[in-house]
Amino acid sequence: VFMTPSNYDQVMVPADMLGDATPYLGKNMECDPLMFDGKPVSMVGCQAPAAGVVRIGPVYTPPELRARGYASAATAEVSQRVLDQGALACALNTDLANPTSNAIYQRIGYYPVADAVSLRFAPAG
Repeated sequence: VFMTPSNYDQVMVPADMLGDATPYLGKNMECDPLMFDGKPVSMVGCQAPAAGVVRIGPVYTPPELRARGYASAATAEVSQRVLDQGALACALNTDLANPTSNAIYQRIGYYPVADAVSLRFAPAG
């Protein structure tokens, strides 16, 4: 169940709509579904500010609804809203191997700051 930030209406979002974003959703994380014709078409999550910075993500649109601008519009709206609410900055982690999302994020005002890598070590033997 999601709540719309404008009027706090509860919106049921089917689990399959969340797709690959499900593992990244934290308890009580703010997630904004973008609605079109009364149905959720994309969603953007954000974390509570830390040192004035809000982390945006996950951003997800089901594959069959991509390339329509839904995630771009939702990400821009959520980013602007948290800035208007007093955040000093927004941060958004992206996959460097996805040139489409990287270009979109730059068009709406994000810019690269640093590259990072995640390493996972397994115990020997």
